Amino acid sequence: MTVASDERSAGGNGEAAAAHRPLRLATYNIHKFVGNDGRRDPHRIVQVMRELDADILCVQEFDARRTRGTLLSLNDMENELGVTALVHPTREGRRGYHGNLILTKFPAHAVERHDIGRGADEFEKRGLMVADLHVQGTHIRVANTHLALWPPARVRQAMRLTGQLTAPEDGLLILAGDLNEWLPIGGCRPLFLGAWGSHPAPATFPAARPVVAFDQVWVAPRRCLAHLEVHRSPLARVASDHLPLKATLEIGAAVGTGPRSTVQDPWAMSASA
Repeated sequence: MTVASDERSAGGNGEAAAAHRPLRLATYNIHKFVGNDGRRDPHRIVQVMRELDADILCVQEFDARRTRGTLLSLNDMENELGVTALVHPTREGRRGYHGNLILTKFPAHAVERHDIGRGADEFEKRGLMVADLHVQGTHIRVANTHLALWPPARVRQAMRLTGQLTAPEDGLLILAGDLNEWLPIGGCRPLFLGAWGSHPAPATFPAARPVVAFDQVWVAPRRCLAHLEVHRSPLARVASDHLPLKATLEIGAAVGTGPRSTVQDPWAMSASA
């Protein structure tokens, strides 16, 4: 499989800022900027992102369609947060696109974008974006996804992810996103447990009173995950129907994880720069 190099590389300013502290990563389904009050407010979402102060932020349901009345451009978001946005449109049309982002303070030297929403009973387009980043001299592979609502399709997608995503040599793999899995034991969770070991899964949905762990972070090697918590600020409780999930990662623990491996392509995923 040919890895498509992204035309833009994230700025290196984050390297110096994070040189002597753990890596901060978060995942956030922003619900097309629509909050629990029914109001569409991109600036409110950006304020929650500021609260997170993440070095890497995986975003789902970013909506840039003009019919939705977007009040904040992607460039404005980058400037306000001091990040570079890696974009994966999962639905595109003449009025714009809808999809996922990885917002990063670190250089990205390769990015893959895949369509994983294929199958006879898969009614929604679903994507997987994989970015290889340089962080504190370490190779970090970040995978951002939003899995299907339909359980059989979601399990098939989870099988693909757990079978093909691996950590780079002396590096770290992070899978983050909205996995849409509400079963604490069954569903696709056993696949993730078998691939990457036991991970905490605190509830993030619905934001006002969370009871379901839709949003998850999985790390390989597991020892690199130092802390995981839900961001429960008053603004986060209203800005989206999901609460953000924050992870603290100890990069030094990744050394000696095994041979280099890349995302394989047995299901003819399509990559684009």
